[in-house]
Amino acid sequence: MSQRSLYRNFVKRWDEVTEIPTQTVGPLTPIYKRAVPYFKIAPWRILMPTAFLLAVIGALLLEVTAVQVATLLQQGF
Repeated sequence: MSQRSLYRNFVKRWDEVTEIPTQTVGPLTPIYKRAVPYFKIAPWRILMPTAFLLAVIGALLLEVTAVQVATLLQQGF
């Protein structure tokens, strides 16, 4: 077996092994494909407001104050 044919066989096998099928998320695939670029470029633009909203919603639903959260965190240390 020559070096060229060995290399061609290697490259052929490499392409077979490393080929990854397109990922899908079922019916949510179009939404996923539109949202992912924003997370790749600047995730903090989405994550920080989302975290803030979740914190406010959690505080309103659970009626937890900032003092109670600070006390809980201080008990952990």
